[in-house]
Amino acid sequence: MLSATGPARVRRWFEWSVGLAVLAQLALFAWATAPGLAGTADSGFYLHAAGTLRTAGHLLNPDGSTYRYWPPLYPVLVALGGSLGTLRLLHGLALGLSLLAWSQLGRRLLPAGWALVLPWALALSTPWLVVSKFVWGEVVFLALVAGYVLALFRWLHTRQRQWWGLATALGFLLPLHRTPGFFLLAGVALGLLLEWKSLLRKQWLPLAGHLALSVLGGIAWHVYALLIAAPTVYRLNRGWAQFFSSTADYGFVLSRWLAPVRAAWRPEVPIIWALALVGLLAWLWPKSSGPVGAEAPEMKAPIEASPWPKRFPRVLWVSSSFFILLLIIATTFTRSASGLYDAERYVSVLFGPVILLVLRRMGRWFEAPSLRRRWGFGLAVAVVGVWLAYAAGRSISNAAALRQLPPLGWTSAH
Repeated sequence: MLSATGPARVRRWFEWSVGLAVLAQLALFAWATAPGLAGTADSGFYLHAAGTLRTAGHLLNPDGSTYRYWPPLYPVLVALGGSLGTLRLLHGLALGLSLLAWSQLGRRLLPAGWALVLPWALALSTPWLVVSKFVWGEVVFLALVAGYVLALFRWLHTRQRQWWGLATALGFLLPLHRTPGFFLLAGVALGLLLEWKSLLRKQWLPLAGHLALSVLGGIAWHVYALLIAAPTVYRLNRGWAQFFSSTADYGFVLSRWLAPVRAAWRPEVPIIWALALVGLLAWLWPKSSGPVGAEAPEMKAPIEASPWPKRFPRVLWVSSSFFILLLIIATTFTRSASGLYDAERYVSVLFGPVILLVLRRMGRWFEAPSLRRRWGFGLAVAVVGVWLAYAAGRSISNAAALRQLPPLGWTSAH
């Protein structure tokens, strides 16, 4: 058993790890974005809509038509800031909050040693760094999803109403910020349905209310966008060949998060990358008997010990897998963009849960009885060290490349 000072010492180590990781993350972000934020064609739509909201009170596209293809929250946030400098601060804040939220969740779902690794894996995330450089909605979406997942876990675990309220508020914002917010909520609902035995009967009605309220705003926006402001965009777009191509894209992206895989390898044998996605997700499936982290301090009665530190990783797995499946379907049946770089942009929001599940799986393997020798600990340290060194090298290289991109210009009167 831990001594009386053991938990306090572990907590201090965790706090130092998170604090230093945040500083490293923000240093990379500040370096990459020092010349300014960059943009793509999508950025032009966001900035024009934000400018017309400030000057005319309406969200409009550059051609004068009603802004409708994306949810409204991101251009509204851009309009409130009024400048790209303020938007850059918002992006940096979103990065930091994402790291803090996933780290706090990892502290309760991972063994102590592996929980210390998670903040650094997140701080050195190339997908997060890339989306923070551009005037895209993804980086704020990262923070909304991270806060939502943490609040939902805390409500399930502690049954405290304030966590239900926070999860519902953030869930309400998800589909108003990015349409894939619906995908995440659907995946969470499916994951909780599969773990329904872990829910108390008195949690059923609040959970149903939470999910209903979470999708309400997004549904209202899409009713407006599809029936009033524009014809439908949902149609068979590229056929089933696109489905398998997108599956390969997402398999390649997730593989590149974990190993040094070159972009030039993607066109080679697409079936390998499609199978890689299936194989990686199968490997990440969390067994409920796996190791868990610190219990939330609110749970004091042993008779009421919560099952969610062991069960919630399955919810993360189901919601992440279902999210990817719906993204792949979206590229097949809608106007949604496809391709390797769009895939990495869209799935960047899953970097947190995927890395958490990877560390949980690694922790389970290294803590197996056959590896509980001294050399087992050394092997774990070596593997994690090499992995983080690769992530650091990739992030620094990409930060230098992002720094060279021409900055985007915009004013509140745009």
